[in-house]
Formats: sequence, C-alpha cells, structure tokens
Amino acid sequence: MTAIRGDSMLLLLPFQVLRRVMDEPAVTGPMLYILTRGPAHIRERLLQPFRNNFLAKNGAARTTVIINLLKVYFAIGVFRRISKALNCLALNGWALTRQGEPFAFSPAKQELVVITGASSGFGYEMVKAFAKVARVVAFDVNDLPPDLETLPGVHFYRLDISDFNKVQEVCCDVRRVHGDPTVLINNAGIANKKSILVTSNEETERLFKINIIAQFALIREFLPGMLRMRKGHVVTIASMASFWVSEGLVDYSCTKTGALYLNDGLRAECLRTYEGGEGICTTSVHPSWYQTGILAGVEEALAKQGIKPRPPVEVADAVVEQVLKARSGRLVVPRKSEMWADIRYYPKWVQDAASGLIWSKNRSRFQAASGMDGESG
Repeated sequence: MTAIRGDSMLLLLPFQVLRRVMDEPAVTGPMLYILTRGPAHIRERLLQPFRNNFLAKNGAARTTVIINLLKVYFAIGVFRRISKALNCLALNGWALTRQGEPFAFSPAKQELVVITGASSGFGYEMVKAFAKVARVVAFDVNDLPPDLETLPGVHFYRLDISDFNKVQEVCCDVRRVHGDPTVLINNAGIANKKSILVTSNEETERLFKINIIAQFALIREFLPGMLRMRKGHVVTIASMASFWVSEGLVDYSCTKTGALYLNDGLRAECLRTYEGGEGICTTSVHPSWYQTGILAGVEEALAKQGIKPRPPVEVADAVVEQVLKARSGRLVVPRKSEMWADIRYYPKWVQDAASGLIWSKNRSRFQAASGMDGESG
C-alpha cells in the first residue's frame, strides 16, 4: 500500500520517466557515441534543435554542455547497473550461487510452507500456488475457504497470531505432525485506518502484535529448524508504507517500516551470527494498492483519488517466483512502483506534492471513507 495520490503520481510521472531514460546507459551511451564519434551530418541534425536557444551562444550550439551532461548520466547509469549487480550479490551472502542445501519444490511436495493470513488476499492466492509444489500449513483467525480446504497437502490451523502462547502451542504441533517448515511467509496484517487521536491504545497494541511482534514469534519458532537443515526462506509481506507514511496510516506504517528492518536485520544475523545461516534466504515484499481486506470500505474513497487497486494474485505470483528461485531480495509490486521506494529521500516539498499536502488539507481518505472526522473525542 502506498499513500501517494493518483493525481500526484501523474504530476510527477514525466520527471520520473525522464530520470529513468537518462539513467539508462543503453540510451545515453549511443547518444554520446553519435555526438562524439558519429557521422558529421547525423551530429548536425541532432544538434539543430538546440541552436538559437538557451543552450546557444552567439548562434553556435554549446555542444560541450550536452556532451558533458551525457557523460555524467552515462557514468551514473553504468554505476547503477554495477550497484544493482553488487546488491544482488550482497543479498545472497556475497556468493554467486545460493549456499546451503537445495530446495526440492515439485509435485512430490517435499518442502513445507507456512503462510499466515492464509484465508484471503495475498495469503489465499499463495496457498493455491504453493499447494502445487509443496505441502502448505495455513494459519488464519478466520475459516479457510472451501476451495483451499480441499487442496491436497493443505493443512489449516485456526490461529490468532496475537496470542503468543497459542502461537507457541500451534507451532509445536506443526513441527510434531508435519516436520520443520522450510519456508515461512509472514503475511497476516491489519490496519486501523484511523488518525492517531481516534485510535485507542488497545487498537494500536493489537495492530503491533499482529503486524510485527508475531513475526518475531514465528521466526523464533521456525528458524532454528531451517538452520539445522541449512535451508530456509523467510518472506516478510511489508508494504509501500515501509517507505512512506500517510495520515490515517501512521501506526500501520510504523509496523511496515519495522517489518522491513526485521527482514534486513534477520539477513544480517543469518550471515554473521547463526551456524547454517548462509542457507537462509530473506525477502521483503512491498505491495502498492491491492484488493485485500485491509482496503475494505475505502474503495470508493480511493477511486476519487484516482487509485484502482490491483488483483492480489500479482503479489502472490511474485512471491512464489522468488521462493522457487531460492534468492533473497526486495520485491516492489508492481515493479513500476519501484520509482517511489526512494521517495523518502526526496526533498520534503516533493514528498508533500506527491501526497497532496500542499494543496489539500481535507480529511484522510480512510477517515472520509469510515465517516470519522479526525478529531479526538
């Protein structure tokens, strides 16, 4: 989920597209080559639009300005490509191939996948997909849909993951009956969709228990078995709210930022602290607006903002693909939303423009949808 307004995204889109184009060495490289080593008649045609304008002086195009800019952008683009390759290497423990024991995803279903929040949204779609190649343990406080219950190899446990004593009891039973899981997908989450002053302490506490503390509890239950087997994958379903906070979603965003840091910290501990940790993959997933229970009741308000939630199967497919590849990573879904993942580092005025704070002081889209006025009392 991201808090950026649809109309603001359109406003900033041209700048983002220009940045992406200029950061692409496949674009700036050929342009630089043509302007420095290409045929004279081609150079002349390319430079013609820049004559007699602000780039010209005494009627002569200042080609050195253009060439120097292209050199800078080409160097930046090459650096980004190298950085991306090194980042992938770092995410996988600075090894070209994954360390540890291999996974065995196949119709024989040798692997065991645990999914929280399995009855709806992303969890529902992931259960369906993973059931084709693994045994699946599904946790949810609500009933599992009948079409999932009938899938071979799917085992349902009714569980409120905010009850940590019950979590320990159920996880112990899972290990006793099914063995140690090799994949844990921390997917369950809730949102209060209220401003700070109209959210009770009890509501905030429950949200933190479900969205972040339960993830710690489940990792403590299942990571030791993964370490013994020298293979495992912990997937953290976070949000675009890991990078961006909005009115009405402050508590939710805090937990999603925490989820991102949990993923990154777990990766560091697996690499440096735990024996067998080199075989553990970690992935954080950051969906934008998708059709899940968290958005129930606010669809109309989102539509007025120009936001149309996408089907949850897109996120599920991305997670399944990542797990089957046995690679660590950070997934932003849809991929085009990656341009907003770094918006936290933009100037504050750009952030305010993107969120609509500059020209709009109306109630948040969540308060408007639920009939709250945003005032205490």
